[in-house]
Amino acid sequence: MSLVSQAPIRPDYVYVPHIRFPVIYREGAVQTMPIIELNSGQRLRIGFDDLHQGTERYSYQVIHCNYDWTPSDLVFLQYMNGFENYEIFDYKFSTNTTQPYTHYWFYFPNENMQPTIPGNYIIRVFKTDHPDETIFTRRFMVVEQRVGIDAKVRYASDVQIRNTHQEVYFTLNTGGLTIQDAYNDLQVVIMQNNRWDNVKHDIPPQFISPGKYIYNYANAETAFPAGNQYRFLDLKTLMLIIEPINKVLIDQGKYHILLRPDIIRTFRNYQMLPDINGRFVIYNQDTYGTNIDPDYAYVYFSLPAEFPFDEGEVYLTGGFTFGLLLDQYKLQYNEKYRTYELVTQLKQGYYNYMYVVKNKKTGESITSLTEGDFAETENDYTILVYVRQPGDQTHKLYGVAHINSLKDR
Repeated sequence: MSLVSQAPIRPDYVYVPHIRFPVIYREGAVQTMPIIELNSGQRLRIGFDDLHQGTERYSYQVIHCNYDWTPSDLVFLQYMNGFENYEIFDYKFSTNTTQPYTHYWFYFPNENMQPTIPGNYIIRVFKTDHPDETIFTRRFMVVEQRVGIDAKVRYASDVQIRNTHQEVYFTLNTGGLTIQDAYNDLQVVIMQNNRWDNVKHDIPPQFISPGKYIYNYANAETAFPAGNQYRFLDLKTLMLIIEPINKVLIDQGKYHILLRPDIIRTFRNYQMLPDINGRFVIYNQDTYGTNIDPDYAYVYFSLPAEFPFDEGEVYLTGGFTFGLLLDQYKLQYNEKYRTYELVTQLKQGYYNYMYVVKNKKTGESITSLTEGDFAETENDYTILVYVRQPGDQTHKLYGVAHINSLKDR
């Protein structure tokens, strides 16, 4: 790891309030997870907005991580060719927006930096003149597809959670890979809708035969609360009132979007409403559709509740929160109006979101209290397979599979 940063690295985190929407995606595939194949020519686009007017000198470094996202012990030359850090030179100023900003971007890999091994990585952006000042971090993955993954989704096998959970089951075909200790050298991570707040990991194989590892648990080891279809917010235009928007106001030169109060859906019947499984897209349909046309607006969310939840705090979450429960998106309970409230600044686009309760004792994410859990819900799942062969100092990402709860049964 570089001497540029010796502080603990927190993946997917913005350290300063004037930096907004650091977005990372595979070039040409805006709504996909930031995963590229090793030596494939695929690139990631990393972009972010600085709400401070003018320009600032920013640089970035790429840090290699273990399968659990802790920084690995590898030195830079063991996982990367090129420079250890590099300055960001591309930027543009916003046009015709009430909130001025400067949009910066760069691509990775590039002629200055190329990863040499598959695995987990964190991009760290910092001030060029103050390298100890981290601005934000975003995680991504590089895969070398050497493990075959045959995966499906079903209703949970456990009768007690069959109507509320979905279960992922799969078989790994490792081919010529050498795995001496399947309980340590083979690591599997399962994600639901690109969320990091409820990932399942440290799951041992249930059955092992030569070159084959079977995960077919029936006791909730690989079962997820199914949640509900995501709520949506359409901010692609600020010229029209579109559900769930109630009012669009301009105050002191800034847009303010008042939404209709949301409802707790726990005891409502499930409805199969189309969604994009928590993702979001930045876009202004009234202009040219570039990265510097969308404006910012203060959005007012509210979730009425007769009493605050004893179980924990309520968070707004989706792809725009990096699939995490972040303090800046925590709702406050207004006792006078008996409602949870949040005001946050969002960039124009289309958003999926939901409300999640964070258990104050365990940190577990709970959807049942706010959204309900319905086994019929359409969800995406991603399986990540990490292998450490003899002589390897770290686990390498040798398999990725994407499945859907409706299409892959």
